[in-house]
Amino acid sequence: MPSRRDASWLTEEVAEFLASRPSREQLISYRPSTRAQERVRELLNRSKSGRITEEEQWELDQFEHAEMLLQMIKVRVRAEKVAQG
Repeated sequence: MPSRRDASWLTEEVAEFLASRPSREQLISYRPSTRAQERVRELLNRSKSGRITEEEQWELDQFEHAEMLLQMIKVRVRAEKVAQG
């Protein structure tokens, strides 16, 4: 079972992407890595079946927070792009 420290790879992945100073287009089109997508699917399946551990729920929460942050950034980038014409 991954520990909370082990699960921080998602945060590192997102930080690495943002630190690369992506263009607006790159921000808008950003998708989590295949690894992240597969892990989220696994955690969601475990959650739906009631077989998720506390550590796994924490990890799933981290994915959800990262996704929410990225969606908020994308909305702002799109709005800025529209405002600029």
